[in-house]
Amino acid sequence: MKDANELHNESMDRAELALLARMRGEHETAEHLFAESLQLEIAAIEAIEKLSYTEPNYSILHRSAATLALDCNDPRTAERLISKALAHDPPLQIAEELRDLFEQVHFRRHLQLRGIILSEDELQMSLAGQGVGFGVVHSNEFLQRVDDASKIIYRIAERRQSKPFREKGRPSRLIKDDYELFLSVPRAASFAVTLKLGHPSNQPKLPGFADTYEIVDEFMTLMGLVNKADFPAIESRIPDPAYRMNFVQLAKRLAPDGDNVKVVGFTSIHEGHERFVEIIRPKTKIIAPEPKFAPQAEMVTVRGVLKFADATHRDSGHIKIVDEENKNTTHQVKVPEGMMNDIVKPLWDTTVVIKGTRERNYILLQDIEEG
Repeated sequence: MKDANELHNESMDRAELALLARMRGEHETAEHLFAESLQLEIAAIEAIEKLSYTEPNYSILHRSAATLALDCNDPRTAERLISKALAHDPPLQIAEELRDLFEQVHFRRHLQLRGIILSEDELQMSLAGQGVGFGVVHSNEFLQRVDDASKIIYRIAERRQSKPFREKGRPSRLIKDDYELFLSVPRAASFAVTLKLGHPSNQPKLPGFADTYEIVDEFMTLMGLVNKADFPAIESRIPDPAYRMNFVQLAKRLAPDGDNVKVVGFTSIHEGHERFVEIIRPKTKIIAPEPKFAPQAEMVTVRGVLKFADATHRDSGHIKIVDEENKNTTHQVKVPEGMMNDIVKPLWDTTVVIKGTRERNYILLQDIEEG
């Protein structure tokens, strides 16, 4: 008979295969492998219970099994496993992780489609946190995330058509018509809305344009990678540096702040199967690998007001930051391709915090956020 360690290792092997299958879009295979992984992890728990269980192994196995139950879209089993582990007084750190997982279980109930029917060109977006009430949320928290989600969708559509990165202007009329974004009336609970991609019913889809469900599916996959901070996988899916920079920065804006909004969740339907992605990683912890700088490069952080934005340069745009402490000091900043139009320009005339490396008379921008 296999011991708990052997069963746990087999479970993790199945879970890894399930994740790979999900990334390839093989959803039925992924569901089957996740179910096998969950059963193996539960068997590992039963094996350790036959002995005098020890911590932290006991609670770690329950935490792992509860996570797999969520991957299997079985929040009730996850709830039972978490409750059981907490009842056995686990170590403090693991207890906190189990409580965080409990929040995901409750949020998953909000994500489930109760009486809502989605088509394959639709997403349900839900927000939860201290700033989200019963069907009420601060307008800035909601509208900004809808805007950022729509920008990501349009960029996915442009990239899938092998278009060069668009540094200026709006998406082409063909893109906007074919992947126009519509919103449902917001629903109560954790504040949920449906985002629908569509095009005029009397307009045939042009050759070479991806089906809307393919755009939704890639959006869901990329959001899942962001939550795991799996930047190598993001780079593999988005090899173009400008598109990748743009996506990571937009995803960071869309992510929770950890306070007013603690979770941003998405639900989609593909081939009859519900798919969930919960972004619980706060934006402060979404840090892409830093570009390689010269060893002598000086890292700087500046807080000030963005007063100038220029995207007329061929290689990159330029901005100017009026220093918050010394109003007579203006910092010249070079913006890398992928950030100017969607990330930097919307912050014009607001207080921002920028990070980058000093390069002669300029700061080469690495990150910018409202300050």
